[in-house]
Amino acid sequence: MAVLKAIVEDPRISNKAIAKKLGLSSAGIGKIRNKLEEKGIINGYGVKVDFSSAGLEAFGIVHIRVTAKGWKYKGSTGVQAYIVSNPNVVGVYRVPGRNITHILLCAFRSIKEMDAFLHVIQAQLSDYIEVVESFVFSGVSIIKDSYKDLILKMIDEGDEKRMPEPILFGSIMGEDE
Repeated sequence: MAVLKAIVEDPRISNKAIAKKLGLSSAGIGKIRNKLEEKGIINGYGVKVDFSSAGLEAFGIVHIRVTAKGWKYKGSTGVQAYIVSNPNVVGVYRVPGRNITHILLCAFRSIKEMDAFLHVIQAQLSDYIEVVESFVFSGVSIIKDSYKDLILKMIDEGDEKRMPEPILFGSIMGEDE
């Protein structure tokens, strides 16, 4: 887990640097890294992008409901495949519920572009998808967008098969519980 922790802390860290840090051989670290990749624990190395500099100014969280006809369309995989194929949809989460079935996280160059996207969904896909609610926000509104702290906390807590205990806000703010 120490190798995984080093990679989570710095995805660009070399095997040589991890080896030096842990007192192991670089070849040994390479084998451990390969095993983590083969098991799917590590399935890629990311880049942290400044959204505004990249031209992404508007973001949306869209709650949708797949209609009965949508669920029947190619066994529901057709509608889901259409949703995930849109490059503006950067995250899709299926949720159990009657009012909404999926939550979409979307990114756009402008609110106008997002508005057009929602109109297309409503106009062309209304038999399959219903937009229940949407929330729009700018890139400067994103306060945190990372699982890194959670993964590091889980590694630090050890091999227990449970979610880590939540940290109480009072303790974060330096206040007593």
